[in-house]
Amino acid sequence: MKISNILTCAIVSILVISCAKKPISQSVKKEQPVEIDQLTALKQQTEHNNPFVVDAKNRLLQFVNDKNFDDYITKRGILACSGDENQTSCVLNFYLQEYYKLKYDVQIKRVIEENQTEHNIELSKIEATQINIDKYCQLSADFVAAIYTNDKANISKHFKPLFRMSEQNMSSLYTKVSRDSYSHFLIDENPSMLQEIKADYVEKCLDDPKDNIINYFNLFR
Repeated sequence: MKISNILTCAIVSILVISCAKKPISQSVKKEQPVEIDQLTALKQQTEHNNPFVVDAKNRLLQFVNDKNFDDYITKRGILACSGDENQTSCVLNFYLQEYYKLKYDVQIKRVIEENQTEHNIELSKIEATQINIDKYCQLSADFVAAIYTNDKANISKHFKPLFRMSEQNMSSLYTKVSRDSYSHFLIDENPSMLQEIKADYVEKCLDDPKDNIINYFNLFR
């Protein structure tokens, strides 16, 4: 075979392959934006001069990332509204249904988490055995004594975390102790009186632990 014939065949083969590939790539390019264009058109038609649809969409955007929004609503089936006789009503209902569904899911999740937290707190509480009651009555007396003597370091590092005290709890306890002016007077006059005050507190606490163990209901189950 002549060289010219070989070259001719090669060129023809290349052209045939090129022509065969070209329509496929063009058809792929044409098919890709169809779904996107359909969604864009649907959104534009239904949102135009309709604040209800826009508001419903914005509500849904509270739960769906803006970047993933189109992908989300497409997967959820919004394009079915394209064939609906009343597209606006269809899209409005779609947005609202998705919004309330996600809102409900978030609320349920929050309730479950709160219940789990409460359950964990309850499990972490101390069993109200006599040994523990005795222990925390003594500790409560020590805690009160630390407040009488304004032992801030011991209060913040030891008693506050031990008794699981919030700032509000601490404020209430400080107020209660500060009102006992007579005990303050006795301690100022004779510091050894603090031991008697502690002993009296323990005795009173053992008679009524729920009322005298500091932060009882957050400590005991």
